[in-house]
Amino acid sequence: MTRNAEKSIVLFGYGKFGRAMYRQLKAEGFHIRMATMNEVNYEAARRDEIADVRRFNPKHNDSIRALGIDEKRHLLYCVMDHTANNLFLVLSLRELYHNASIIAISNSEENTRKLRFAGADTIINIYDASAQHIISALSKPAVHEAIGAIVYGRNGLRIAEVELPEGTPLHGKKVGEIDFRAYGLILIAIIDRELGERLIYLSKGIDHVLDGGDMLVLAGTGEAIEHFRRDAVDPTT
Repeated sequence: MTRNAEKSIVLFGYGKFGRAMYRQLKAEGFHIRMATMNEVNYEAARRDEIADVRRFNPKHNDSIRALGIDEKRHLLYCVMDHTANNLFLVLSLRELYHNASIIAISNSEENTRKLRFAGADTIINIYDASAQHIISALSKPAVHEAIGAIVYGRNGLRIAEVELPEGTPLHGKKVGEIDFRAYGLILIAIIDRELGERLIYLSKGIDHVLDGGDMLVLAGTGEAIEHFRRDAVDPTT
């Protein structure tokens, strides 16, 4: 038995960061379950002879549950190439596994703040972290119980998809013109029906012009989400 066998890892992402992370962690003796949302990366993992690799859809909780995560045994490491993807995943994982240890990578102070608010226990800056720093974070993750108690207990944070109706007051406005923070919300992504339901993440969608049929993926309390839905989306209801 390897010295890291007791604590296994579910590693989300097999892009450029995930591949490098997998090799390093495997060499350190961790058992790793690889999960990827991308078919190309899934096939690459199979070619690399990774035995425990699975596809998942971060938009569907049932797909995440199907990965067989045990929050007492698994470290959940979000290492997809795009920080916005990791942010969305952290929110979903924390909603499903309140007591899990979640580690995520970030590429900016702003994304670090969002990831911590979303429920990540340990956040690693990908431009500052050495391989040893990463291994240390995985081996001895800082589990901040206060985050779970404050964010998920008292405040009731949840993720919601808010569809903009035809004739919405937000029609024609750019995303960057809307003060989501004033509502106590974090905008995670936009689903544009005209683009085949492709997710547009905040980091790339700041200039996106909203119209009816767009779906906003928001994180916040139920009260804040309903306030936004009533006040800014469809004030006639």
